[in-house]
Amino acid sequence: MRGGIFHLMQCSFLTDDNVLVACPSGRIDTITYNDFKTALNAELDRTQAKHLVIDLTDLEYVSSAGFREFFLAGRRMGRESGTLSVCSFQPQVKELFEIAQFMTAYAVHDTREAAVTAAKAS
Repeated sequence: MRGGIFHLMQCSFLTDDNVLVACPSGRIDTITYNDFKTALNAELDRTQAKHLVIDLTDLEYVSSAGFREFFLAGRRMGRESGTLSVCSFQPQVKELFEIAQFMTAYAVHDTREAAVTAAKAS
């Protein structure tokens, strides 16, 4: 806790064939980004998934540190001939993605189902 605000981030995962779906919740900021990075990389190493979908349904906030981790995950997937896509934005998170101009950096989908289907097709 810093400044009276809890900085919580949890991330659950599921796989669908060769697609890893990461579902972060809470905040990815300067305090929690390393937890996200560690969990995501461990799961990518474990599953050897070719495609990564980040489902933002339960993400409340992302800072520049979080955007950096998304960028690094996308670069990792590209090096491994895979893809990264994001889906299911909360309005406040979508606005941050638009401000940071990340809406054009990766494939963006309205739903997890659409993102997984597109990843499997690529």
